[in-house]
Amino acid sequence: MVRSALEARGLVIPPAQVVPPGTRLTYRRLVRNGDTVYVAGHGPTWGDGWGSPLGKVGKEVSVAEAVKAAELTALNILGTIERELGSLDGVACWLRVTGYVNAVEGFTDHAVVMNGFTDLLVDLYGEERLATRTTIGVQDLPFGMPVEADAIFALSDDAAHTKQARPSSASHRTEDFERRELQ
Repeated sequence: MVRSALEARGLVIPPAQVVPPGTRLTYRRLVRNGDTVYVAGHGPTWGDGWGSPLGKVGKEVSVAEAVKAAELTALNILGTIERELGSLDGVACWLRVTGYVNAVEGFTDHAVVMNGFTDLLVDLYGEERLATRTTIGVQDLPFGMPVEADAIFALSDDAAHTKQARPSSASHRTEDFERRELQ
């Protein structure tokens, strides 16, 4: 159903993010604990590139471009969910979305930007499954991204009893993580 709604809007799930050469990211993109799923911060990536302009909102990036970047960020989170859990239809309720907006000093339309993310969730899942949301303006984000978001959601009873999260090639766990010693 969610896939059909995406297609009806002319939207597609982007390919998984490819970590830039020389970059080390030690975390998992998604962790499941029972019927609660935590999704790490995502940005407006498109495979091995960027699907939006980079820079500060209010300078290099317009508000309209930032809204589209937030929507693309939501699509990236949906892509991680689909790759690691299977169906996008197993979301019982979005519990929390935290959005970060890389903006110029004095910028106050952070909520407008992150509506690009949560408006997509409403369109796909309905208002009854919409999350709480916090939007924060920040001085900088990794790689100069204009927006980043993370999310927490609950799985439906059917989804909670079927598939556990499986680390995929999109998981950002470095090979030397286990060999690292605490100092």
